[in-house]
Amino acid sequence: MNVVKPPFSWNFCPQCGSMLIARDDGEHDRPYCQSCSRFYYFNPVPAACCFVPDGNKLLFVQRAVEPCKGMWTLPGGFVELGETAEEGALRELFEETNIVGRNTRLLGISTQSSRQSGSVIILGFLVDDWEGSPVAQSDASHVGFFPKENRPPIAFQAHKDLLEIYDSLKP
Repeated sequence: MNVVKPPFSWNFCPQCGSMLIARDDGEHDRPYCQSCSRFYYFNPVPAACCFVPDGNKLLFVQRAVEPCKGMWTLPGGFVELGETAEEGALRELFEETNIVGRNTRLLGISTQSSRQSGSVIILGFLVDDWEGSPVAQSDASHVGFFPKENRPPIAFQAHKDLLEIYDSLKP
């Protein structure tokens, strides 16, 4: 995947408020704060999604917010500071579907360009144990379990890539 880096849009250090300058970090010119002695990098944003099976069906959510409002995805979202990717995936699962998941396994990783974030790294987790009844919450308008042959169209290419991994592991 070829991601085009937008120009760094920060002018001031988020820690101390000093003006950032361009300085070579040994590889490229990067935004640098002389007061904090710190470089700032335009890094991908981490996100996580869950694969919640119910027999031969898999849980999907219909988005109630942009981007891709009205389209279907795996339950998930951005990982927040202070939580692991697994914690973020399970938090998003609960926030969107009311499902409490446990015992996750990393299924795969995909990367997707994003107009808002530049690039997003999505970690897909298989949820081996879960409880609850799916109810659309938070930024989901509908939730449902779908068999492979009747899955709704999926919004994000990264989720499609991860679904290919999931499907390749199923007999």
